[in-house]
Amino acid sequence: MDKNTTTGLILIGAVVLAFMFLNKPQEQSVANRAVTEINDISSTKSEVKNSVDISPKESSLNDLDSADMIIYQKLKDQQEQEELIERYGVFFGSVSGEEENYILENDKIKLSFSNKGARIINAEMVELDEDGLFKYRTYQDFIDNENNPISLFEEKTSRMSLSLVDAEKVVPIESEDLFFKLTKQNDSLLVFRAFAGSDDKYLEFSYGLSEGHYDVDFEINYHKIENDIKSDVDLKWSMNGLSTEKIASDERIITTIMYRNFGNSRDYLSETSDDEEVLDGNLNWIAFKQKFFSCILLSEEGIGKSKVSCKVLEGERYTDSYASKSSVPSLGKVSLKFLFIPNDYDLLETYDSEIEDIINLGGSVFAWVNRYMIDPVFKYLMTTGLSLGLIILLLTIIVKIVIMPLTYKNYMSTAKTKVIKPEMSKITAKYEGKTDRNAAMKKQQETMALYKQTGVNPMAGCIPMVIQMPILFAVFRYFPASLDLRHKGFLWAEDLSSYDSILDFGFSIPLYGDHISLFALLMAGSTLIYTITNSNQMTPATQPGMPNMKVIMYLMPIMLLFWFNTYSSGLSFYYFCGNLMNIGIMWGIKKYLIDEDKIRLQIESNKKKKKKKSRFQQRLEEVSKQQQKKRR
Repeated sequence: MDKNTTTGLILIGAVVLAFMFLNKPQEQSVANRAVTEINDISSTKSEVKNSVDISPKESSLNDLDSADMIIYQKLKDQQEQEELIERYGVFFGSVSGEEENYILENDKIKLSFSNKGARIINAEMVELDEDGLFKYRTYQDFIDNENNPISLFEEKTSRMSLSLVDAEKVVPIESEDLFFKLTKQNDSLLVFRAFAGSDDKYLEFSYGLSEGHYDVDFEINYHKIENDIKSDVDLKWSMNGLSTEKIASDERIITTIMYRNFGNSRDYLSETSDDEEVLDGNLNWIAFKQKFFSCILLSEEGIGKSKVSCKVLEGERYTDSYASKSSVPSLGKVSLKFLFIPNDYDLLETYDSEIEDIINLGGSVFAWVNRYMIDPVFKYLMTTGLSLGLIILLLTIIVKIVIMPLTYKNYMSTAKTKVIKPEMSKITAKYEGKTDRNAAMKKQQETMALYKQTGVNPMAGCIPMVIQMPILFAVFRYFPASLDLRHKGFLWAEDLSSYDSILDFGFSIPLYGDHISLFALLMAGSTLIYTITNSNQMTPATQPGMPNMKVIMYLMPIMLLFWFNTYSSGLSFYYFCGNLMNIGIMWGIKKYLIDEDKIRLQIESNKKKKKKKSRFQQRLEEVSKQQQKKRR
C-alpha cells in the first residue's frame, strides 16, 4: 500500500467518525422535542374526555427509532394515567370501555341495564292478560290495537348515579361515568363491579329480580374502598315520566312525588305546579307517581336526608320531571329496592309500608268510605264477569238501597216543611223591613215555636244529606284513580278511565275543552231534571242578604257540565245513574209513601197538644227579655 492510499483511508475514517459524532446529538434532540410536545399538549387539557389529540407531529414520530418510540409511548401513557387519576381518583381504570346492555325479566316487568353506570335504563310492564296480550299498554297502542308493553321511562331522560368523593384527590366521582364489569349473571341476578385500582377493591351494584314481583333488590357494596372515599355519598335518581294515557294534561292533575317518613303518614309535593322539598331523612320510600303507575325507591333501613323536586312539563310525550338526591351510607353494604308497579291498592298494600297511600282516595272520611265500602263492593262485582258499565250501574243501585232510609227521612222532612210553609211566610211578612236585633230575636222565637208546635225538626232533612255527602265525594276520588277502569269500554265510551267524546271540535273552548262528552252531558241534564222536579219542595231563603238557593241549584248543572267534560266517563256515568235513581225514588216516595194530607192532619194534631218548652227555647226567651230590659 503506497503512501497516498494510506492517507486516503485515514481521511475517510476521520470523516465517518466526525459524521457519527455530529449526528448523535441530533437524534437526542428529536426525542426531546417529541416529549416536549407531549408535555405542552397535556398541560392544556382539563379532562380526558374533552381533551384534544395529544399525539406529536407525524414528522417527529418518523424521526424516532424503535427505542425512542417505546420511551415516547410510556411517557404518553403515564401522562394520560395521571390525568385520569386527577379526574376520577381511585376509579381511573374504570372510565373507558364499550357500553353493553343486559336484561332482567320476569312475568311482571322487564328491566334493561347498561354497564355504563350499572343502572336501569328502561322499565317495561310485561304482564299478560287472559288473551295473551300485554295487560298494560299505552292508550294509543290500545286504540291502534298494537301489542306493545308500556314503558315507564326512557334512557335519554332518566338518570341513576351514586355520587362519591375521592378521599385523596377530593374530586367528585359519578358512577354514571364509570364502566362496570359484569361479574355475575343469571335469570334473576346481575352483579356489576367498577374496580378501584386493583381486582380486590371495587364498587359493586347488584340487582335481583324474583318471579312474580314488581320490585328489584338493589344492593350497593363498597368492597375495601371505604378508606378511599369520603363519607358523603348521595344517590341521584331522576326521570321524565312518559305519558301513557289519553291526554297528558289529565295525567298531570294527579302526578307528583310522594314520600313517607317512618312513623308518619305519606306526604307529597304539589300536583299542579313546580315544587321541591328538603326532607330531613329517616324516609321509608320516595315515589315518582304517575296516574296509574309508579316508580318507587324503598328502604327498610331508612333513606337519609333528601332533596326532591317535581317540575310540570309541556307537550304530550311527558308528564312531569322527577328528581331526588338522597344521602346513603358509605360503609359496608346498602340494601334498597326499586319498584316499578301499577297503582293497584291491594297490590301496594302487600309491601306493608303504607305505599298504597299514594293512591289518593280522598281525605280521612272519604278514604275510609272508599276503602271499606265502595272498593269491596266494586271488587266483588268485578268477579261476576259483567261489563264495567253494568257493574257501575249495580254499584249505584246498591248504594242507593243502603241509603234509602236516609233518603226517605230527608223527603219526609222536606214534605213537612212544605206543609208549614204558609205559616213560615206569615212570620217572615210580620217582621219584613225590621232590621233591629230585637225584631230578629222575636222572629227566631216564633219560628222555633212553630217548629216545636208542629213537631217539625228543621235539621231532620239536613242530617241525612250530610251523612250521604261522604259517599258522593268518595266516588269522585275513587273512579278516576281506579286502575280497573283503565282501557275498559262501555257503549260509546272506549275507556271509562278517561272522558268519552261524541264530537271533537278541532279547537278548544276555554274551561270546556275541545270535545263533547255525552256522559257528562247526560249527567248534567239529569241533574237539571232532578232539580226542577224537586224545586217545589225547596223553601226559599228568608233572611236578607242570603243567596237564593234555587238559583244556585239551577246553575249547578251548568257548572257540572264544564267540570266533568274532561273527567272520567265512568264517574260521569255513575252520577248519571244516581240522578236517574234519585228521580225515580223521589217519585215513588211522593206517590206511595208520603201523603201531604196526612202530614197536615198530624201537624194540626201536634198544635193542639200542649208542648213543654225546650231548654233551648227557654234560654232564647230569657235572652230576649234581658235584651229588652237593657234597651229600657
